[in-house]
Amino acid sequence: MMPCQATCPSYQPGCHKLCLQWQEFQRQQAIQRQAKKRYLKFHLDNCSLLCHQLYALQPRYQAR
Repeated sequence: MMPCQATCPSYQPGCHKLCLQWQEFQRQQAIQRQAKKRYLKFHLDNCSLLCHQLYALQPRYQAR
């Protein structure tokens, strides 16, 4: 079911392919997904760097 199906007065099956409102909604969703990807990549890089630095601070014992 399309999100606009219940609220759009001019809904017809397949009309979302030509609907400007639907295309704008899809464009906004794509922008939002890209922003989330950038946010997650930024924080994943920061966390992995921090984990690497903390691991480097751990004492290591030589095997005898």
